[in-house]
Amino acid sequence: MKSYKYLIVGLTMAFFSCEEEVMGPLTKDGTPPSQVSEVKVTNLPGGAKISYVVPGDQDALLVEAKYKLDDGKEVTAKSSIFKNFVILEGLRKSAQQEVELVTVDRSDNRSQPVMVTISPETAPVDKLFSSFRLVEDFGGVRLYYNNEDNIAAELLLYAADEKGNMIYSQSVFISDGQRAYETFRGFPPTANTFGVSAIDRWNNTTEMLTAEKTPLEETLLDIQKFRELFMPGDEPGGISGWVMPLLWNGSIGEPGFHTNHTGAGTLVPPYTDTYHIFTMDLGVTAKLSRFKFWQRQRNDLDGLYSHGNPKVFDVWGAAELPTHGEASFEGWTKLIEDGEVIKPSGGIVGTNSAEDVAAAASGEEFDLPIDAPPTRYFRFVNKRNWAGTKFMFLVEINFWGQIRG
Repeated sequence: MKSYKYLIVGLTMAFFSCEEEVMGPLTKDGTPPSQVSEVKVTNLPGGAKISYVVPGDQDALLVEAKYKLDDGKEVTAKSSIFKNFVILEGLRKSAQQEVELVTVDRSDNRSQPVMVTISPETAPVDKLFSSFRLVEDFGGVRLYYNNEDNIAAELLLYAADEKGNMIYSQSVFISDGQRAYETFRGFPPTANTFGVSAIDRWNNTTEMLTAEKTPLEETLLDIQKFRELFMPGDEPGGISGWVMPLLWNGSIGEPGFHTNHTGAGTLVPPYTDTYHIFTMDLGVTAKLSRFKFWQRQRNDLDGLYSHGNPKVFDVWGAAELPTHGEASFEGWTKLIEDGEVIKPSGGIVGTNSAEDVAAAASGEEFDLPIDAPPTRYFRFVNKRNWAGTKFMFLVEINFWGQIRG
């Protein structure tokens, strides 16, 4: 038995030894590969695309392009021999630069370099910066931007201290062009100088855009003043004791508000499909800045990012209730169209990451248009839940804004 164990160990070691040998170069020679040929440069924002004809050497492995970033750091971009181009990124200056192209083979031999000249166009981070526009927002400032190049960048906000020095305050990361703005909050409604800049993943930092702005006053609306309403076309709740007033009991625990699983909803113009709708009275008239709702917090198939939790919805508001008495949105203003709850991880339904759980516990927050009229009455139209049907459940709802009466 002991000899048998030694034999198994020996075979295992031999197996892994062979594996290690295979991972090395398959060939070893001292012959450098041929150069790339017919090189063509296409200048791009912040870089370039260099196309070429790859050499016919059988052991050619990849093409390397060496160039320098604006800070003088030398970097290398690599491309498989199965491609006929290499992409250079991270440059900011629109200045000519020589790039060294080298073919590398499987023995790590390098060809003689081919030198080409590139002239990068305006860097994406500078294009992003040129689109910046700062406006006053509730509790802070709103930064509008256009990330047409879908770059990953950090947007940094600064605020002047009592001596006028611009001090870093907060930041947010963006990675695509899905959003058109970011709001920075936490400031009193007093005039101040704000500044914004951007930095990309190559540490290219823009200059700072500054502007004097006075944040709009923002307060959390008193949930004790909220009241349940039932308008023509609304879907009643009450399933298993989940009634609407539990949406403002100050708890994100169960129960909350729940409409009927099998209810088809009502067709309410201008919609051409039936949806589940609920209406509530905020108790005050306010110019709303944002609202937040909490989905069912269970971490299973009946909870987070699943089942009846709202996924796609519309929001309507009115300062006064219409008197026509019909199932209609006449007299209401649409405040949000196709609002969508996004699962941070993008994972499958029923599997939630720590980030998903934390985001759900924080609540699903949505900004309302700055130019929206004052609102007292609020209507929520659930267009699709995470199960792909119409019914909904949620456990709490809050509102922020400027109280007008």
